[in-house]
Amino acid sequence: MSLQLLFAVVILLAATIPSIHGEDDLRNNNNNYDNGNYALTSSTHKSLLIAAGCFWCAEQAYEQYAPGVIEVVSGYAGSGGIESPTYRNHPGHYEVILIEYDPNSTSYELLLQYAWRNLDPFDKYGQFCDRGFSYQSALFYANEEEKMIAEQVRSEVLDLHPDWDNESVVVPLLERPFFWRAEDYHQDYYIKNPWNYGYYKERCGRTKRLKKVWGEEQYNCYHDLELTCFNKTAVNEDGVSIEAVVNVKNAPEESGKVRGAPVWGIIVAVVFAVGVLCLLVVGFVTPCKKKSSIEEGKDESVVEKEAADLP
Repeated sequence: MSLQLLFAVVILLAATIPSIHGEDDLRNNNNNYDNGNYALTSSTHKSLLIAAGCFWCAEQAYEQYAPGVIEVVSGYAGSGGIESPTYRNHPGHYEVILIEYDPNSTSYELLLQYAWRNLDPFDKYGQFCDRGFSYQSALFYANEEEKMIAEQVRSEVLDLHPDWDNESVVVPLLERPFFWRAEDYHQDYYIKNPWNYGYYKERCGRTKRLKKVWGEEQYNCYHDLELTCFNKTAVNEDGVSIEAVVNVKNAPEESGKVRGAPVWGIIVAVVFAVGVLCLLVVGFVTPCKKKSSIEEGKDESVVEKEAADLP
């Protein structure tokens, strides 16, 4: 092997070591939770991964209403998914949210309670208006302790609803896979695009369906900035009841009113209207042109005949 080739190999190996090390750090930092390509903002924080349909809506539900939440990140996750998924290409992945939380202010158990109240437990083909595998619901655990807690919370939910058939509740409890952060466009979508987001959420029927499944009172308890049902308190992972903190991004409260179609909807409507108008114009002009040509042909024939009759 020449010295030049050997030198090139050494340089290539040296260049790959930092990137491999960096990925390992992201996979194994912060209490050994698999946070994927997202790094928690503090080593004392923990994270939770859930799939509850459209990640825009799940992100808003946790950032606004769940206590102790520091940040929520939209992304993709699935044990059989492809590497480096994107919104346009993520087979084998759920749309998920990674919830970064302070264990001194909330707990994995409490946040799972919020997860159940933000999904339709009977829908195995998607969630609300969204269909397909990526929109199906799932709750993830990172270790045996979390698995036991997840099973306990599921049992508690079923105990509260004795009329529910155990077999009809189709939310799986799965081992937590690697998390892939979604494109920046999808992060904080409910804050950056409130009009579009509100229109989509209302038309998708998410709130209406959740109220039907869980009841108006229970829905309101888990979507209340004042945490009235919980006396403005939350129980942390040490079992201590503390004053709850929600809505860390100070997002405006939902109005529950939709002003009308979003910008993209208006653009589509305008383009469609222009297209129809063009078809009508073309359809009107073409027969006129044909009629004019025929009449011109007739006039020429009359002139020729008259010319032939002249002495």
